[in-house]
Amino acid sequence: MRNIGESIIDKRVKFKIGLQKEFLRKVKIRGNLTWASLAKKLGVSEHTVRVDWQEEKSKLPYKITKKLARDYPFENWKKIEKEWIEEVLPINWRVNFLANKQTKKIIIPKDNEDVAEILGVILGDGHLERKTLTITGNSYEIEHYNYLKNKIKNIFGLDSTISKIKKHNSIQLKVHSVELIKFLIANSFVLGNKIKNKESLPRWIFEREEFIYGTLRGLFDTDGGIYQKQKRYKRAIIEFQTDSPYIRKDIFEMLRGVGFTPSKSSGNIRIQDQEEVKRFFSVVGSFNPKNIIRYRHFIKTGKIPLKEKLVKDIINLKIEEPFKAALV
Repeated sequence: MRNIGESIIDKRVKFKIGLQKEFLRKVKIRGNLTWASLAKKLGVSEHTVRVDWQEEKSKLPYKITKKLARDYPFENWKKIEKEWIEEVLPINWRVNFLANKQTKKIIIPKDNEDVAEILGVILGDGHLERKTLTITGNSYEIEHYNYLKNKIKNIFGLDSTISKIKKHNSIQLKVHSVELIKFLIANSFVLGNKIKNKESLPRWIFEREEFIYGTLRGLFDTDGGIYQKQKRYKRAIIEFQTDSPYIRKDIFEMLRGVGFTPSKSSGNIRIQDQEEVKRFFSVVGSFNPKNIIRYRHFIKTGKIPLKEKLVKDIINLKIEEPFKAALV
């Protein structure tokens, strides 16, 4: 018999994001159980159930999942398999995963607009550690994060994981790759605090307009947005918000380099001329639904709703390529 603390040798269930927690919650309610009593029935520690499994830090063993679904049925098992579970991982999945993570080489891309866009995203919402890139945003930006996941796969040949952090109402994309971190450091990025360590863009970004457009799009979709300039007037502004003077300097230089006339205000960079706002959405564009939907509202009504009033629309908007508005 396995003792508490010993590893469980079994296949593992990979639930869709957030559904392992929901599965355990429904089991707990169905059985009128506490975390302690549930752990006792399964022969594991309370910490394993309440923290490791319930907070989705580790995956549920397959046999335990089926046992819970059988003993505390709240849904048909076939429906759980179809709608709740992504896949059942083999017993040695972690060994294979770690081996692939340690040995997989990345694709080293040539300088292009797609790479520039990803660098803009990382400069905006990214954080580098020695082995991991983390990009963090608002939880309703899931469609943008799916786009970034596919983009990183296409550019570097690397897989990412996306997880929701309910406590902070946020979403995180993580890429585990020492080679990727080396590539980013070679392109002027830094480990740790980007402001303290004076993070900025590589100079090749400034060599061609399409590189600048890609970088601005990545920054606009993370550290930027479109806002109503004055409530009484049909005027919009493009604004980039960052506490880093080095990043502000890069944004200002890029905008000037492709013909915009940005202004500086309280540490932010703005485009206020209405023709330039239109041109920005024509040549730079956006892939973040929050920016696309708000701009579309502005074009139709002259007003820009608060993001909080558009959450459902933002989550449900499906787009396959960056939105660029026609100049009219």
